[in-house]
Amino acid sequence: MRYRELSETRKRQIRYGALAVAVILLAVGVIAFSHSNPRSTANPDSNAPRRSAQAQQPGPGQSSSAQTSSAQTSSALADPDDDLTPTVSGLRRDEAVDLIGEARRQAAAGNFNAAEATLGKAKKVVPDLPELEEARRDIEQLRTPEGGHASQIKRAQLAIEHDDAPAAEAALAEASRLKPDAPEIATLRTALQQSQEKTSRREARIAQALTRMREAVARRDFAAADSALNEAERIDIQNPSIRRARGELARARGAAQPSSPN
Repeated sequence: MRYRELSETRKRQIRYGALAVAVILLAVGVIAFSHSNPRSTANPDSNAPRRSAQAQQPGPGQSSSAQTSSAQTSSALADPDDDLTPTVSGLRRDEAVDLIGEARRQAAAGNFNAAEATLGKAKKVVPDLPELEEARRDIEQLRTPEGGHASQIKRAQLAIEHDDAPAAEAALAEASRLKPDAPEIATLRTALQQSQEKTSRREARIAQALTRMREAVARRDFAAADSALNEAERIDIQNPSIRRARGELARARGAAQPSSPN
């Protein structure tokens, strides 16, 4: 009986000891697992700022230019509209300036209602443009007899310089209506007459040179025809009759070429 009781006691001790060892091993395993993964148990939101700060800090081999380039790229990505704003503003300003120029031309021609409407369009594009108020003052000055007269005198001068007799006549007529006794009107009329006489002499010289060209073409003397046409071009290369004569000479030269045998 004593031997059997001893055996039962021994068996219980062995079972209790094995259970205690298992509990100890389980506790050790849990502790080891928790210490081996500290990042997984940490708050991911708290790590994000740390990683962002570390990404912004340059490494030991990164140059200052690379840091600047990275900062500029980050700034551009942060607000892409910053680069577009100056371009858009510049385009709107150009549009307003063009409208102001058109309003000035309309006012110079006496179309003051159209000029006011055009200035209104420019103000809608860029309301606080300094050129807008300046143009408005100048246009108001043109509304006065003195301003209108000065504008027409200037138009007449430009027309005479460009041999535009009809435009000069129209400007002088309007200037005479505003200030009939202005001495500069008589001076400009004399200049216009002299310009017309000069134009008539130039046209006559061109006509004579083209006549010689056509006579040379009739003789099939194309060298003389080229010489006469070149003389006309030296007088006024923009004259429409000279361009037509150049086409005539080219066709005559082509017709005089012998046809190739088949």
